[in-house]
Amino acid sequence: MSVETPVYKNDSNIEEKQLTVDSVINWQLPVLAILFVSVVFVAVKTVVHRHESRTAYVKLQKLEKERDKLAAQWSRLKLEQAVTLNQVRVEKYARWDLNMKMPKASEKKIIQEPIKSEVIAVLEGGNIKVSSSDRDSIDTSKAVLGN
Repeated sequence: MSVETPVYKNDSNIEEKQLTVDSVINWQLPVLAILFVSVVFVAVKTVVHRHESRTAYVKLQKLEKERDKLAAQWSRLKLEQAVTLNQVRVEKYARWDLNMKMPKASEKKIIQEPIKSEVIAVLEGGNIKVSSSDRDSIDTSKAVLGN
């Protein structure tokens, strides 16, 4: 069995070259085998990729449902905290459960923290001038700087 090919022309002479089945198999069979293996490999990789993609999507859906549940639980907890810390509820709890009451005017004591005065020292020509910012009576004195 032989396969005929077109005539090849050279400058010097005309020559016919015939390809046989053996010559076709020698160079085309390895190429076809490599192409077949490549196609099978790409098909398997495509199937694996689609499977991983679907698995990841299912996992994403589960995580989104869990996120929604946690968000709803967070909202309920914030609402419960707001109700628990309601000033009217706290006062009611203090009066009824702890037997607390508002003190009378004679029982109230107001404590004021003493005001700290700021002292500013200014250097004027070798002397220090001290003044107070809260206008209390602080002695203004002059001191001579020296070593």
